[in-house]
Amino acid sequence: MNGSVMQFAAIIILLGVDSVIDIKIREVPNWISGAIALTAFLNFDVRSLWGLMVAVIFFAVALFTGKIGGGDVKLIAALSMVCGLWGSFALLLFAQIAMLVFYGIRFVVYKLRGKTAGKSLPFVPFIFIGYLISVFLI
Repeated sequence: MNGSVMQFAAIIILLGVDSVIDIKIREVPNWISGAIALTAFLNFDVRSLWGLMVAVIFFAVALFTGKIGGGDVKLIAALSMVCGLWGSFALLLFAQIAMLVFYGIRFVVYKLRGKTAGKSLPFVPFIFIGYLISVFLI
């Protein structure tokens, strides 16, 4: 099994576990972000480190808005080391689109039922979706 297949399998498992944890308790464990960062060495390319630029931008948005959790930022930084510059941009774009579609549908359903949605939103499941789409499209 080559490094990229092992890397992909490890990331899929880690993001799956992380998604469940984020949905249930709204936390992103540091060990998962660390493990994903370590997978970068399974298929290392120094050019992939340019992906950290995306993480810096994501961190700045989190810092100024206060709406993005620190665990999400660390997870994006770890994935940026794996995906590189354009893969990281694609990952975040697809994650945001998936989240907008999901919560748009959720908003309509809640309105039809006369309910209001909660404020806290797990982002890791959408990062997982964004990662999958970006890997298969780029």
